[in-house]
Amino acid sequence: MGSTVPVRRTVRRWLRRGSVRVRVTVAASLVTAIAVTLVGWMLVMSVEDTQLTRVRSRAEDSLEIAARRLADGQSFQEALLDLPETVFVANDEGLCVSSSPVGGGTTLRCSKNAGSGDIVPPPEMIGPRVERASPAGSAGGGPGDEVIAGESGSEIMTKRVETERYGTVTVTAIAPAGEVAGGVDAVGPVIWVLLPSLVAMVALVAWWLAGQALRPVEAIRVEAEEIGGATMHRRVPEPGSDDEIGRLARTMNAMLERLEDSARRQRQFVSDASHELRSPVAAIRTDLEVALREGDRADWPTVANDVLAEERRLEILLGDLLVLASDDESDAPIRAGTVDLAALATEEAARGRRLPVTLDRPPGRDPDVYVVAGVASRLERSLTNLVDNACRHAESEVRVTLAREGRRVRVIVDDDGPGILPADRERIFERFTRLDDSRARDQGGAGLGLAVVRSIITRHGGQVWADDSPLGGARFTIELPAAAGRYPKAFVQPAGGPS
Repeated sequence: MGSTVPVRRTVRRWLRRGSVRVRVTVAASLVTAIAVTLVGWMLVMSVEDTQLTRVRSRAEDSLEIAARRLADGQSFQEALLDLPETVFVANDEGLCVSSSPVGGGTTLRCSKNAGSGDIVPPPEMIGPRVERASPAGSAGGGPGDEVIAGESGSEIMTKRVETERYGTVTVTAIAPAGEVAGGVDAVGPVIWVLLPSLVAMVALVAWWLAGQALRPVEAIRVEAEEIGGATMHRRVPEPGSDDEIGRLARTMNAMLERLEDSARRQRQFVSDASHELRSPVAAIRTDLEVALREGDRADWPTVANDVLAEERRLEILLGDLLVLASDDESDAPIRAGTVDLAALATEEAARGRRLPVTLDRPPGRDPDVYVVAGVASRLERSLTNLVDNACRHAESEVRVTLAREGRRVRVIVDDDGPGILPADRERIFERFTRLDDSRARDQGGAGLGLAVVRSIITRHGGQVWADDSPLGGARFTIELPAAAGRYPKAFVQPAGGPS
């Protein structure tokens, strides 16, 4: 027992380390061997049972026919004529008195004892008794019926019969079960010869089929192994089929495309960020170098104000970069708390800017109508960016409007500036995007403000889009889901979202 355990462990370890092709071949061979063995065994058992049933039925019929004929008063020769199986008749003293003809017309005769002259049964009649119910009895035999197993494997059925002509006699029929067993035993070697051949054939077919099926997988593996940071443009080969391997190849290529696009955007982001960071740093350095060169003649308050302005621009840029970097690390929605957008909009409208900001809030609304789930500092930053953007490009008017549409809360920022062309309304939310018109970098914008807005709103499960404003300029709309349980008594159906 102890020696077989390491063997089994070794086999399992080898199968785990082996290739899929080896495991498939071994599994197919084992299943085939087990299935063929079971089917062969069941076939042999079925044939043996069928043949034994047939032989026993013939012997039972012979026994019943002979017994009926003797009971009807026929002679031994008449009673034992034309029977399916061999039948013997013994008198009440147990001596064989007659037998039926056997194969080729030969009649088995009882022999006489040389000493006493008594008639004794032939060797086929000798054998141990088997203690079980007689098949003949089940077919209508009497209480004295029995079955004896002969030396050659044959079954001997007996039946006692009361006759007027001979008195009480014992009729015996022989069922040659040994012949059936011999025929069945001859099938065994054939099965054992065919089994290894069949298993070997299945193993070869499984090996070949597994190799054909796994060939595209190996090609995918080889190509994927060679793809690196400098070769992200390469793709794994697609077999062109619609099976699991084909879908795997297409999924991997889609993943590689996303990784390539992400790497490209990351490189572009780093390049643009370094350029944007270099501009305020260079401006600060230039102002300080000029002031130092002039010495006491320099207008240091003006220099300080210029440096602080550039520092403010640098601080805003770094803050935007940190927000975008943080949002890039996770796509999960933010659910940190509840935020009152009405309060945030009121604060933004009251903040001092180049132009006054008008707050349009429907009167008489429940304060909970404008409460959403999220992080207050993030939502405040997004609203600040939109209002600052509107003030930067408006001519004379900026308006912030609060609206509740169904289970969505909206904050709308309108200005009367030059507006945004429909072709640019989606592009402006990309990072470091500046338009060629008056919304270009005229006030020191880095092109990150609107990208930050979209990133924050998306993380909060909302959306933001640009449209035409009734004031003649651009309209930016933020839409967020209302906080759970903060629903007004009457809903206003949505008036439409982004196109």
